[in-house]
Amino acid sequence: MDPITFTVSSFSIPYSKLYLTSTLRLNQFQAEVYKLLGEGKDILLTAPTGGGKTLTLLLNPDVETGSPGFVAVYPNNTLMLNQLCTVEDIIVEHFGANLVETIEHCETGICNDSTGIKRRCECYERNPERRCVEPLTIYKIDESRMEGSWEGPTHIALLLLSGKYIVSRSAPKRESVYNIAKKVLSYRRRGGVYTIIFTTPDTYLLLWTGAYRDFEGVGKTLHNMLLAIAEGKDLETVLRKTGVLARSLVDKTVSTVQRLLNKPLFIDEFHLYSPYEVDALNAILALHRQIMEKPVVFSSATPAEDILEELKSVGIKPVRITARIVNSARGFPVRGETIVNLITVPTERKGLSAYFDASSSVPMIVLDELMERLAALGDGRALLVLERLWMVAELARALHSRGLDVECIASIFPRGSCRPGSKIIVGSEATTQGVNLGRVVLGVTGGTSYEDVIQRIGRVGRKGVDSELYLVVPENALSAITFKSRLDYWGLVEVIRTLYPDYPKRKRDVSNLIPNGLRMIRRKLIASLGMVSIARVSGIKQFYNKININNDVAIRLLDSVIGGPQIYTGLVVFRRTGFSVRYIVADTGDSGETSIGIITRNFKIKGITRDGKIVIDLVRNRTPLRIHTLGDPSPFSGKLVSLKFLLKTLGGRIELGENHIIEESQIEDTLVYIADTGESISDYLSYTGEGAEIHSPTGRRYSVIFI
Repeated sequence: MDPITFTVSSFSIPYSKLYLTSTLRLNQFQAEVYKLLGEGKDILLTAPTGGGKTLTLLLNPDVETGSPGFVAVYPNNTLMLNQLCTVEDIIVEHFGANLVETIEHCETGICNDSTGIKRRCECYERNPERRCVEPLTIYKIDESRMEGSWEGPTHIALLLLSGKYIVSRSAPKRESVYNIAKKVLSYRRRGGVYTIIFTTPDTYLLLWTGAYRDFEGVGKTLHNMLLAIAEGKDLETVLRKTGVLARSLVDKTVSTVQRLLNKPLFIDEFHLYSPYEVDALNAILALHRQIMEKPVVFSSATPAEDILEELKSVGIKPVRITARIVNSARGFPVRGETIVNLITVPTERKGLSAYFDASSSVPMIVLDELMERLAALGDGRALLVLERLWMVAELARALHSRGLDVECIASIFPRGSCRPGSKIIVGSEATTQGVNLGRVVLGVTGGTSYEDVIQRIGRVGRKGVDSELYLVVPENALSAITFKSRLDYWGLVEVIRTLYPDYPKRKRDVSNLIPNGLRMIRRKLIASLGMVSIARVSGIKQFYNKININNDVAIRLLDSVIGGPQIYTGLVVFRRTGFSVRYIVADTGDSGETSIGIITRNFKIKGITRDGKIVIDLVRNRTPLRIHTLGDPSPFSGKLVSLKFLLKTLGGRIELGENHIIEESQIEDTLVYIADTGESISDYLSYTGEGAEIHSPTGRRYSVIFI
């Protein structure tokens, strides 16, 4: 069947009359954001990908309170680093910024003055593996170019505050964070500093709760806090007497970082967060709202209404700003003209299964129908987004064998078949999370959620570049839709909403199986730990009164956790890290660490080494994950427990498929939740890798959910 083809008109966002600098003219929604931030309003910003949402980070001069800048929270390190480079491009081009200082953590000195580098991101281009990235760079702006509305300081600091980039050669990481904060704050005496902190929610949460100073000690702090509340004892006295959360330990890092973090929040791509992560985000915003009292800006091309509804409980009710677009090039250019081709795939299955079938056909469609198009890219790039990692490996190898160079963007890929910087990009969902991939003129994807597809196509045809899209759908998806020959952008969005399901990953995340009551307690626990940390640092006892855990809640949580105090640490980590394993690729020797689900959902397992590494082959396979026990798991039902403790107590072992066994001694410990789900759900979980099915002598099927 020939593709159904239609055209999406090029479009732009109208400019406003407001200039931030002599050369930087704000578009209409940016000008509105600037105004509302000055009024202290929370904002929900919806604009097409490439529409200029990131410029928001330069719109808070805040000269009155002395806290100019933003804290920008990104769901992953790749997007965070990419957005930092976007901001650097803006300040170099429009602020005349010159790099004047870095914190030199990297032994290579790749970003120091002797290299002659003027832009931080040039360092990354010269060091594409990015094994080490300087966490802080400071720029002096050209004051002669500040003829617009810029009222900010004379320096701009860009700080990567993430565990991946905060490295230390000798001192603890907490000392590195303290020294970085001290360096930034010192510029307040040199004409001021506009600070943009790029962070992940994981690191941001650890800093708020004081966990960055002593991560393992957090579990003891939480346990003692709950005991004190359950027994009606004075909390401050208990924490002081038991030696946890001592002021000498938290003061340097938390108090200094608090001064640094006292800025509005920019929450980007928040639709990517799972329910478990939304609970932690809720706690972060509760702390931010009560302590900082600064605005929050939510940014996404596909805003998640269900998440926003969840956040109302902490008083977040943002003003909505939706970018107005015009089908011409008279404003800020967003997308060029796009030819859209719908390729249909016949399938007998229905619902979500039909979309998985269609998405699984993308590699074959590329190889059978699009090779000539890939060979004629000119000076553009192609983006091929695939649903599973095994597809990335399969397609990358096939294209490489046909003489085409490809860049692979995925957590595990065949390194011998991939070359960074190639025109053809083959990737997983990681390619679509807000990352700028350059001049992409061709895009090919399927999908199982309209949110995902809208995000994917947003990487193609940016900055007014004409492009072509191939969207793969099951044949039966076309039955209820008619097509016009030409659409505007919002018309395209509506077509995608009709063609693809409303079923984003967060709705099918296994954390939905954790009881809502326990998730609500976790929200309170995280927020309360933050309050305790702030109370200990500041000496302001009123913060203890804001702890939102009473006697009944404390007793319930203590009763729900089986294991030592250290196990509580897992509850304040932002996201579920899952059951992590080490792996080695059989034919190349490439090795690494990832969640067990990445392995079992995608690749063939060939064996397990004596030291517990899983040997894999990068070919398509799905392997069930089961736990066989000698004892009855029912006493653990509805409880949080360490996986090692569970296996030891019940005489259990983990089986991958039918032939591969992981012993308790070969695993890193992880927090798990035990659920009495019945056979059908436990069997489903065993194939997701996000949990496991328990087989015991009782015959009753329980499930393990990895936290």
